[in-house]
Amino acid sequence: MKADQNHKPLILRLSSKIVLALLSSVLLILSFPNFDQGWLAWVALVPLILAGYSQRPLIAFALGLLCGLGAIFSICFWMFAIPGFRLFLAVFLASYLAMYPALWCLALTWLKRGSKSSIILGSALWVALDYLRAHAGFLAVSWTTLAQSQHDNIAGLQLAAFTGEYGVTFIIVMANIAIAEAFLEKRWKHLKVVAFFIALTHILGFIIIQQNNKGEKLRVAVVQPSILHEEIKTPQGRLNALDRLERLTISSTSFKPEIVVWPETAVRDPKRDVKLYARLKTLARTINTPILTGASEHMKFTNSGENRDATVKLNQFQYNSAYFISPKGSDMAAPYRKQILVPFGEYSPMASFLNWPSWLAPQVFNVLPGEGYKYFVLDQGRRVSPVICWESLFSDYVRLMVKEDTDLLVQLTNDNWFGRTAAPRQHNAASVLRAVENQTPIVIASNTGPSQIIDVFGRVVAELPNLFTNGVVSAEVNLRYKETFYTRYGDVFAFICLAILSIFALTKILFRKNIAELFVNPFRIANIPK
Repeated sequence: MKADQNHKPLILRLSSKIVLALLSSVLLILSFPNFDQGWLAWVALVPLILAGYSQRPLIAFALGLLCGLGAIFSICFWMFAIPGFRLFLAVFLASYLAMYPALWCLALTWLKRGSKSSIILGSALWVALDYLRAHAGFLAVSWTTLAQSQHDNIAGLQLAAFTGEYGVTFIIVMANIAIAEAFLEKRWKHLKVVAFFIALTHILGFIIIQQNNKGEKLRVAVVQPSILHEEIKTPQGRLNALDRLERLTISSTSFKPEIVVWPETAVRDPKRDVKLYARLKTLARTINTPILTGASEHMKFTNSGENRDATVKLNQFQYNSAYFISPKGSDMAAPYRKQILVPFGEYSPMASFLNWPSWLAPQVFNVLPGEGYKYFVLDQGRRVSPVICWESLFSDYVRLMVKEDTDLLVQLTNDNWFGRTAAPRQHNAASVLRAVENQTPIVIASNTGPSQIIDVFGRVVAELPNLFTNGVVSAEVNLRYKETFYTRYGDVFAFICLAILSIFALTKILFRKNIAELFVNPFRIANIPK
């Protein structure tokens, strides 16, 4: 009986910690589309921090893992809409992504509570893990970062023009830690300082978006055809889809666009299909406007070492490309070909020496990556660069594309695979960050929606919001007119966060002192014992 009484408080304490971790999951879920309550991200981590406070490292790790699993499964529930995607694959993916908040909680247990730098170190730690998640080889994915939850917070997003999305994430985590420490340590001074900094960031952002953009104006029209999977499987279905694209494109002339954009894989093999290319060229001449379209290209390759007398085995490969159809001239411009491919969806990672089991990669398209950035030139020398689907998630990749003197980014997307879920809206949220980081407008041409036109400050100026509807959306946007700090220098802020953490770790190891003491009084370095 006494043993039961002794265990009861422990069970209650663990239960309360689990409830707090799951509460953070719920708040994170509500922060992203479709709920899209981004303001909750500013407090979403508070329950998790309270749950892990003064806990042993493994318990803190487990709480972070639980929070991450709950959030990822719900935010990315669209996984189950993908054909062939099974529960164990979802568990594998969710477990991997949940490792990042789990590692953050684990590392927080090593930071000195209540120190003047714990807020900075905890925020820098989250940024470092986000950077790792975006650069983890074929496991890299920057889907639904904390910064992307703020896609409607236009004033707060302007910080990204200097720091990239990592700076926005930093201040969100900083707010969460400050609130949690105010509860735990009753230290309101830190919270007031953080609140002042966040308010200042928003005020400066508001001032920035009030400025007149000096860039040239360009009117763009986006065609959203809503081509279904069943249509592209037959020649007649592809012909019907092309008729719809043509009809919508002709109707777009009422907006007097200077470029018309079609979505990812809208057509098939324009380079090899002479009749298709002729039809596209005739359409561009009819409307007297260039057309930028996504296209799937099917290629056949043989092993050059094959014996001529042996049976030659043809391997079918694809490119995911963007073609520019000009109403002038007759030559076909070289296409842009997607470089960052979806692992286990478009290709098998490390396939040359790893034979992945079919249960992990049941259906993989043999898509080949392209080489080099590409831009297409409009009248008056204005440059348009295509980004295809998955590539928009990677800020450093898009930054280098913009650095090639691009005036307008065009994102070609086909989120048909995700059905009527939150995935397309979550995907578009990342593009808002890309626009702000480089102060470059982005046109999202989505097959099944939502198609959007985003200005240099991340504002959606026009859209077709409903999924699986066809139509045309058009708007006039100011083109990029200056280079932002982020475009020029890249992820400097993330590197600073990594440097802070490295100095902290080295100090702990070499001097067995908290780096906070050095920040508070650097002259005490000489007194630190070896």
